[in-house]
Amino acid sequence: MISVIIPTKNEEEHLTYCLRSLQTQNLDRNDYEIIVVDGNSTDTTQTIAERYADRVVVQQYMGIGGARKDGVLASRGDLLVFTDADTLHRADWLDIIQKNLTTGDYDVCTGPILFYDKNLRAELLQLWRKQYNLLHLFNFYWLIGSNMAMKRSVYEKINGHREISILDDYDISVRMFKEGDISCLYDPGQEVYTSARRLTNLLTYFMIFLYGHYHYHITHDYRRLLTYPHFNEMDLNVMIEVLGLGEMNKKLADAAAKFVNPFEKKEPGVKDDD
Repeated sequence: MISVIIPTKNEEEHLTYCLRSLQTQNLDRNDYEIIVVDGNSTDTTQTIAERYADRVVVQQYMGIGGARKDGVLASRGDLLVFTDADTLHRADWLDIIQKNLTTGDYDVCTGPILFYDKNLRAELLQLWRKQYNLLHLFNFYWLIGSNMAMKRSVYEKINGHREISILDDYDISVRMFKEGDISCLYDPGQEVYTSARRLTNLLTYFMIFLYGHYHYHITHDYRRLLTYPHFNEMDLNVMIEVLGLGEMNKKLADAAAKFVNPFEKKEPGVKDDD
């Protein structure tokens, strides 16, 4: 069986279309299950999920990675498929995944992620992501959460998702690569269509990208990868707070206020403090 896992939080605008595209797959409906993991939505997301999904799970673990992990724990399939609530799927998507992971000699498969509401920012990100394919030459497959699938045995081998939100899918990719004996496939036919809504501000998108990689590779402070603002709420002030730049700027200002320029001329009669 295939288990399709979708994390949600306040996704009423997109979820119906996502789940309908999964309901109408070419596979026999008994061959796959749809599991929605909801992070305490305050809109009608849970109601929509209950209408279409086989199971609706209340999120227990933290972060987007934690939600995906909750979905795996609630699932029954030996093939695990991950996607997002704002993503649409062709009718043969699960059929392609099943063939890739059962008839081919592959443990993991992924494919193109296209934008159905294209704009210039989406085109630029699409071009950027195409560069990820060059890493296949080194047997590194950069998975993205809206279109990735793997055998349950592989997921368990790398201990699944961590409780992080930023780079949760990249983290899975890295640990698979380090394992060494996990075979991955990039199938151009395994494409999905997702929303470009997160790209309203490309600068903040890449700031979060850099922020994530800084803490993932340099500080190894995975707590900082747990939360970040919703893309619709991103502006310069929010990003300054998230990146800690405001606090750092205050510390620099305090230090500057205490600093005495050694070349500054002192007034007569003013003595240096002991």
